Amino acid sequence: MGGNNNCDLEFCMNHLLDIQIKDAAPHILRRPFLFVEPNTRLLQIATFLAIGPQIYVDGVIVIDDDKVQRGRPVGRISSKHIISNILDSGYPDWFRTSASQIMDGFVMPLEMDSPLKRALVVFEKTRFGFIPILAKKNARMEDEEGDSLVVTASLAIRDILPLIAKANLATPIKELSSQLISVDSKTSVRDALDYMLNKGIRNIGIKEELSAHDDSGGVSGTESSRKSRLSHVINDRKILEFLLSHNGREVLRKNGIAGLADININNNLDIISPTTVKSNTTVSSAAELLMEVRNPCLILEGNEKEEEHNYIVTPWDIVMKTLKSDHIVGG
Repeated sequence: MGGNNNCDLEFCMNHLLDIQIKDAAPHILRRPFLFVEPNTRLLQIATFLAIGPQIYVDGVIVIDDDKVQRGRPVGRISSKHIISNILDSGYPDWFRTSASQIMDGFVMPLEMDSPLKRALVVFEKTRFGFIPILAKKNARMEDEEGDSLVVTASLAIRDILPLIAKANLATPIKELSSQLISVDSKTSVRDALDYMLNKGIRNIGIKEELSAHDDSGGVSGTESSRKSRLSHVINDRKILEFLLSHNGREVLRKNGIAGLADININNNLDIISPTTVKSNTTVSSAAELLMEVRNPCLILEGNEKEEEHNYIVTPWDIVMKTLKSDHIVGG
């Protein structure tokens, strides 16, 4: 789409919002989706969410196990729900927790024929980028009449990225970015979790202090002139992986939740090397980069002379701020 004027762009954005979910993200109907029953234990659910990018999912759907209502979604579970429960329950009580005890019961499922804009409303209202998708299924039981709606797929924020990547939107991602909250490399797992949960974020940066000789300039020994650089990023998924690992469970078994205050994030977590991009990278190009599941976020390259902070762009930023924005530019 070259040389869009404002009218063309407005038409393009409205068209994207009106596309039916099954057409906006057709791949979700071809892949298996993860679901559990209300009595499923937390350890099994947590393993689904923590086993890595090969089955990267943003949540798990809880399906009613009642014989008559089977297939009806009754809840959703995210990494945040699981981590919060582990912190609240402690070891080994969290092993016995069931899906029904921690799930978010505010489900708001959508049919596959629903327009994409309805999905954005649900995302925004629940602050959870994950929705069960319903489709009609012929009733097979003799005591049922007509068709029933059952969960056949799930729609996550990431599933909308290919649509934005193809839209050729030229808005620089600097306009959609937000300041990255960073901690130093000596921060504990417990403190990192508190930052995430209290501020409602999924990614935090890890900064390492540069010595006088590491910096490209001159010699410095004063506290005020010391600089730091962003070395890695961690997210809630990586912390969940640690909590489920042998080392993490040993810490919880021996010292309880308090033991996490003695575990350093830099030395004990599978931390992520940040993917950096220029601040003028377009929204569509950024969406394409984030389609790679090993990229939970993008970090904007900063101007060391002007930028004191790092800036981050996530799939949520790309989808929600693009499709609900008044200043998107066409390519």
